[in-house]
Order: sequence, then structure tokens, then C-alpha cells
Amino acid sequence: VMEVRQGDCEMKTEYAVCYCKGKASPAAVERVKETLRRARPQMLLDSSYFVPWLFPCRVRMASPVGYTERPAVAAAKLCEGKILILVNGSPSAMILPTLFCENFECLDDYAQPAFFASFLRVLKYGAFYLSIFLPGAFVCLAVYLPELMPPQLLFKIEAAERATPLPLFAEMVVVILLLEGLRMPQTLGHSVSLVAAIIIGDAAIATGLMSTPVILIAAVASIAVFVVPSLYEAATIFRLLVLLAAGIAGPVGFVTAALAVLLALTRVSALGVPYCAPLPFPKAGISQDGVTRRTYRTLSAYPFTIWQKRRKAP
Repeated sequence: VMEVRQGDCEMKTEYAVCYCKGKASPAAVERVKETLRRARPQMLLDSSYFVPWLFPCRVRMASPVGYTERPAVAAAKLCEGKILILVNGSPSAMILPTLFCENFECLDDYAQPAFFASFLRVLKYGAFYLSIFLPGAFVCLAVYLPELMPPQLLFKIEAAERATPLPLFAEMVVVILLLEGLRMPQTLGHSVSLVAAIIIGDAAIATGLMSTPVILIAAVASIAVFVVPSLYEAATIFRLLVLLAAGIAGPVGFVTAALAVLLALTRVSALGVPYCAPLPFPKAGISQDGVTRRTYRTLSAYPFTIWQKRRKAP
């Protein structure tokens, strides 16, 4: 029970740390409990309020925690050896540690055939990287390496840019910022934002302020990030950084930004587990449930937890 007092206001909030004995790391559980005892947030309304104490970092490009409101997902994560933090009055449970690859998975994958679930995961990976690198790659090719583009496409881009007052790089930055500024957090926010973006984009093309290729590339990148909503914030920041680097320094800046994105993801860890582990189970040789999903017969032959090496069942 955490008691918070501020002036004449007094509030008592209950929170719980849930884990599965024999699967979760005892050292990690004690570390989480000790951190929560020392945490003193001004107000505790959700488990996410504990993140600054669990992972003290001023700049965090990716958060190694996940959230769920589905009891089945919470139970599945407990069976994998994860730790859950629940706060009284909040329907959301914090899951830690969370791996990068788990953002591309969902509970429905296990209600579908293995080949179709694997196909959807591959599409999600492609959409995530497309949302980050597509605008920067387009600017890099059109401005610095036009000889690598097909002549017909290059002529259309050049003709469209001659009718606009801004250079291609500045135009892409303005369009990306415009699309991000139209997002709304309400339940129908995504639908309203897309409609507003379509109307404004059509008006900008009709008045000659924006070119059609730039609008198309920015729209594809902005819509692709909806495929992985848990990585929306990170993908938005990465997309802007890659675009700025590619527009200012060309191919060198684009490659440097791509390496910086990789470095930012690999430097994140939670409770000793790397966020960007090559496999869902870091010490295993071959993953049966990573980018692709194997059949249940194969999965059931490999009992596992996230903390220990997976051994084949006798």
C-alpha cells in the first residue's frame, strides 16, 4: 500500500507485483520490489508511473516495458517468466521485461495457423522499418542520388517539384510535421486524423504548395506506423531523425542515422535482459517463436522461460 500526501490531500493506493515462482528470476523480482518501495510519485493512478524509477534515464528512445488489459495476455507473460505490476483502480498491467520482437506479436497469432501468423509478423516488421526509413530514403535518392532512380519516375518528381515553392527536403519535413500534428488521442482520433490529412493534402496539391510524390511517401510512412501502435512514439522520432540526417548529409547521413537507430535500440535493457535480443530467449540457439512462428508440436517440445536457457523436453 502506497500512501501519498500533498497538502490537505491524502490518498492510499494499492499495488501488487505478480510473478510465477520457478520461472521468474528471484533476483529480478526482489530488485523490482525494492525499487517500488523507494519510489515516491506525487500521484499513483497507473503502473506506468513507476517507469522513471524502474528505468531512470533522461532520454529513452524505447521503453522495455509493455502494457495489456487482457487477462489472457497477462497469464501468458507470467508463464514466460515475466513480472507484472498492477495498480488498484487501473485496468492496465505493466509487463517487464518486454523485448523488441514482442511488439510485433499478439495473442491472436496463436489462434491462427503458423504460416499465416508468420506472414503477418513479417509484414509488421516491414511496415515498421518502412515508416522509419522511407521518407529519408526518398529524399536521399531524389536529391543526392537521382541517377539511381528510374528515369520516368525522376522526370515526374522533377516536374512536380517545379510547381512547388519549397525544395523537396523542406517540403517533406513540413508534410511529416503536418501529418503528426493532425493526430488526436481520442477513440476516433486515427480515423479523423486520416480524413483531415487527406483533405489538407488534396488542398495543398491543388494550390501548388505540395507535390504529389512527397504527399504519397509521407502518407505511406505515417499510415505504416499504425501496424505497430506500441512503437508509435519511437517510430515518429526515428523517422524525423533519419529524414533530417538524409536531407542534410545525404547518403552518409542516412547510413549514420540508420546505425544510430540500431544503437539506440540495442543499448536498452531491462533487468539484465537486452531489449533487442536476437531471439525471444537470449541463450537459445534457434528460436521457434520469433520473427516466424512454428507449429504447436514444435513449440510444445521446447519448454522455456525468458531467464534461462531453453532445453528440449525429454
